[in-house]
Amino acid sequence: MAGKLVLIGTPLGNREDLSDRARRSLLEADLLLCEDTRSPQRLLSDAALPERLSCFVGNEHQRVELLLERLAAGQTVAFVSEAGLPVWSDPGRLLVAAAVEAGFEIDVIPGPTAGTCALAASGFLAEGARFLGFIARGGKQRDATLDQLALETGAAVIYEAGNRTPALLRELATRVGSRRVLIARELTKLHQEWLRGTAAELAQQITEPLRGEVTLVIEGALPKDTHDEVDPAEQAARAVLNVMLDASLKPRARAKALAKLTGLDARALYERLAT
Repeated sequence: MAGKLVLIGTPLGNREDLSDRARRSLLEADLLLCEDTRSPQRLLSDAALPERLSCFVGNEHQRVELLLERLAAGQTVAFVSEAGLPVWSDPGRLLVAAAVEAGFEIDVIPGPTAGTCALAASGFLAEGARFLGFIARGGKQRDATLDQLALETGAAVIYEAGNRTPALLRELATRVGSRRVLIARELTKLHQEWLRGTAAELAQQITEPLRGEVTLVIEGALPKDTHDEVDPAEQAARAVLNVMLDASLKPRARAKALAKLTGLDARALYERLAT
């Protein structure tokens, strides 16, 4: 009998979201590869689980050989993320790619993802939505990703650590300050929270780190073919105004943001702001 790799979606935080099919698949697998080996035990504390081995970002590539050996022996290997659906900003892609290349069957047991839950609750158009996951923490790649958001007509979904969320909001305010944003925290848990406003408004409101990981959904731009053209001069003026009104920015950070928007020298702008 040919082996099979099964990706199992697990709850984001509420155990009641575990489906009967997911439960059965966890118990019937010959081997469980787990981002965190404790996660299945927390979900099924009353059951005897199959063999479990860790499989996280740092060692996923090392588990490929073991996976292929077990599949070649006709076993069913299941992979589970710490929470949610594997591969969505979680390990699992390397396992799937190796199994597909070797000709083995792949199955997916559907489960929740923070990105799709937040998008559903945002009220923004889902058509054309783009999942960005965790973006680069800094440098040209981060700037290019955020600059591209100004051109996106579909919603964008970003994962971010709570302690870095205020900085991300400040960057969004300088690029898409008038666009609506949804911040989702603690999804499906007791203290689930939805924070809504424009990027500029949220940047002013959220100046302290948030707890845990958050999901941001940024509204897309109005399509040019169905709405009036946005005046570039007005758009540029609004971006500058958002920076000037952002009370969370210190003079040096404000000067840097203004320099990026205007092309003026950041040092000269800082000296004028500091006087």
